Amino acid sequence: MERVLEEKGIMRVCFVSDQIFPAVGGEGVSTQNFSLELRKKQHAVIIFTSRAKEPFFVVVKGIKIYRFFSVSLPQEKGYFALASSGKIFSILKRERIEIIQINLPTFLGWQALRGARKLGIPAVLGFHVQVGNVLLPHLPSFLLGKAIENWFSYFYNRGNLIVAPSYFAARIARNYTHRPIQVISNGIDLDWFSTRRVSLKDRIKFRESYELGQSPTLLYVGRLSYEKNSSYLIEIMGSLLKKIPEVKLLMVGGGLIKDKLKEKIAECELKNKVILTGYLSKKDLLCAYLEADIFILPSFYELQSIATLEAMATRNAILVGKSRENAAQELVKEGINGYTFSLDDPQDASDKIENILGNEKLKRSMQEASYRMVQAHSLERSVSRLENIYKSLISGAPGKY
Repeated sequence: MERVLEEKGIMRVCFVSDQIFPAVGGEGVSTQNFSLELRKKQHAVIIFTSRAKEPFFVVVKGIKIYRFFSVSLPQEKGYFALASSGKIFSILKRERIEIIQINLPTFLGWQALRGARKLGIPAVLGFHVQVGNVLLPHLPSFLLGKAIENWFSYFYNRGNLIVAPSYFAARIARNYTHRPIQVISNGIDLDWFSTRRVSLKDRIKFRESYELGQSPTLLYVGRLSYEKNSSYLIEIMGSLLKKIPEVKLLMVGGGLIKDKLKEKIAECELKNKVILTGYLSKKDLLCAYLEADIFILPSFYELQSIATLEAMATRNAILVGKSRENAAQELVKEGINGYTFSLDDPQDASDKIENILGNEKLKRSMQEASYRMVQAHSLERSVSRLENIYKSLISGAPGKY
């Protein structure tokens, strides 16, 4: 049986992430998508992840999922799993894992890496977290930041290869490791993010639910948190509404500063202009993307931004804030599919939004450019590249991926 699987190119792969099934954040979405796509290609896929109330072992869509005791993280950032090295080791050995991908430098990730090294299993380490994502706001950060960076250096130097979702992420990762780094986009299921997935009736119902009418619509999708800088959108809207009073902003997601945003919206008398939707079902989220004209991301920290890829796939013009720590700027061709904007001057974003909404030809051109550009980030393409890396590492032929 093992010989047959080998001849067919079937691999036994283990993914490790505290934030999957259900997915939390961009890393969780990416890891979950990759594991599901590899399973569709008949590879044997095993997952190590967190456990809240779920049983220790379950099977989802043919994927074996091992869950470990976990604690909740602050700011709605998911869970932190606590696993014993002995249990990790025994599962890896019993499942005859050939390759392991660890996407977070957490305790679970470290224990999985220890087990892989002990068994001689090649380890791919995904680089999906920045120091700014870990630090809590309003707390002294220098010493903690240095401690986190030291841990990153220790962890990322102990895998066989690093996978980063963007060239920006690869440059950041290079500060912590001398290991080979490959850039592979998180990817997006282009088939799902299309108009075919929802009916016109669904879209009309969505607009009615949020009282959008015929208003031009801006969209933000992501955590409502300090590092995402989501409150800055209120300042932009305050400036923009003086010029385009009919425009509306949908903010999709939840998070630590949701109540503060509600207060700020009320103070600025923007209740009917800035709409907090909370988390949306997959179908409603697709409707939100399809009904938006412009996707806007004011985040300080991004290693790629799956939400931006989704917005491009649904033909949105793209606006991304200028930040030294924001890789989503790589997804913008200035003046072609959108613009980058200042995070110090709301008027800059306001002027650029006005420029797009005031020129239908430009808006349509940018929307189509986004769609053309996102084709290079198809999930199928990303998974194919990941397969090649796995096969090379398993065969012991480095550098042929």
